[in-house]
Amino acid sequence: MRPTKVTYSILFILGLCVIGYLIYYLLQDTKDEGNKETKTTGTLVEYSKYPGVDLITDITDKEKYHIAMHYPKFKNNELNKEIEDYVSSVKQAFLTTVDENKKYIKNHVANLYLTMDIYLVAKNTYSIVFSEESYVVGANAEQTAKVYLVDVEKGEFIQPTKIINDTKQNREELYTLISAKFKESTEYGPLLFEEDLKDWIMNEENHFPNLYFTDKSAVFKFNKYEVTAGAAGMPEISIPLEKMRDLLTDEWKDQLLIEHKEKGEQDNSDDKQIGNEDKTSENSSINGKRVALTFDDGPHPKNTLKIIDLLDKYDATATFFMLGNRVDFYPEIAKKVADEGHELGNHTWNHKDLSTLSKEAGIQEVEKTNEIIKNVTGRESTAFRPPYGVINEQVQNATGSPAVLWTIDTLDWKSRNPNEILKIVKENVKDGSIILMHDIHETTAQAVEPMLKYLKEQGFTFVPVSELTDPD
Repeated sequence: MRPTKVTYSILFILGLCVIGYLIYYLLQDTKDEGNKETKTTGTLVEYSKYPGVDLITDITDKEKYHIAMHYPKFKNNELNKEIEDYVSSVKQAFLTTVDENKKYIKNHVANLYLTMDIYLVAKNTYSIVFSEESYVVGANAEQTAKVYLVDVEKGEFIQPTKIINDTKQNREELYTLISAKFKESTEYGPLLFEEDLKDWIMNEENHFPNLYFTDKSAVFKFNKYEVTAGAAGMPEISIPLEKMRDLLTDEWKDQLLIEHKEKGEQDNSDDKQIGNEDKTSENSSINGKRVALTFDDGPHPKNTLKIIDLLDKYDATATFFMLGNRVDFYPEIAKKVADEGHELGNHTWNHKDLSTLSKEAGIQEVEKTNEIIKNVTGRESTAFRPPYGVINEQVQNATGSPAVLWTIDTLDWKSRNPNEILKIVKENVKDGSIILMHDIHETTAQAVEPMLKYLKEQGFTFVPVSELTDPD
């Protein structure tokens, strides 16, 4: 049968569709290549120890930039919208700067860290303290702060001037208190621009946007360069609430806990340490093959618990390199890790690249994490792993914490496939191997049991990582 005009028309239309699809595919492929990802972990929403507040972690890694953002999620949609708008604006401003400077970004990766601390102020009321740090080009990182005071029960944000009686006399008293605190500080005092501080406080249009409260203090957080030289970073000045009593409104005098009792500290570190030593000795082998399982970026409220249950099932010890801000959110999980006799590792507070920080900021990332691990678990951190395996020598020398890296990277963050994780271990494991995993991923938790089973069948003994790295 000879083709008709209709047949030719149909074939012509189909041909155009195929050509159009090919062009679209090629354009998308080119676009994807230009935005090539090295890894993307996506967004996680997890509960926290703070009633009414969940934690969102949003991480993106691409060839030319790295973004790590942590922010709260409330039950109230209006509160969430305000926070999400702020987070989105921070991210978009960073991406715009990256795009504007892409010709200057050659052999380094631009970084954006949006970290968050939370403080219980009074019943149902929290201070949410954001610290934004970004580095695209130039010699120094950009640093800014953002504070929200939130009543989660009423679903509203609280203005600082609702808490402090905003009068000229009170501002003068604040200047006296804050100036004195600056001058007492050996870190900030020499870097203070006193006239700038006075102008900042006495400016009636300044409603103390970065003022936050804890249950013991009023804390004034300043942006970089705002009242000090850049070397001071983002200074914080803490004024005890007792000294703020006469500056507070009557309503907030009643709500804030002016009279405080020192919390008793349970010193059970000896018992916990003995438990850890017992488990370590059970799993140590002088002549056999040894392997160290290490987990970074936790604790995680579900996956970490699954992993330690499996470790117990196979009589295995592991090392958990924990982030300080996550220990703060999930203290009961961190304590469970310690109670089960596993080694506690320090992975810094906010997972920042230490090589991009000042010596002082890097030391704070490490020491603040050591402190919360000790306070929550009753045990010291005995190992330190810098994020991305990158360490600032000055920080390492000052903290006295040698970096513990790894010999096998399971790439669990990339594959999200238990079979691929196990395959990498099988192909690379040997006596003395240090295996890197991340207990924030469910697929990693799924890979742990087949890995434990395989390694045990191969005659490996599971030991804390310090047992393989200790020179003695």
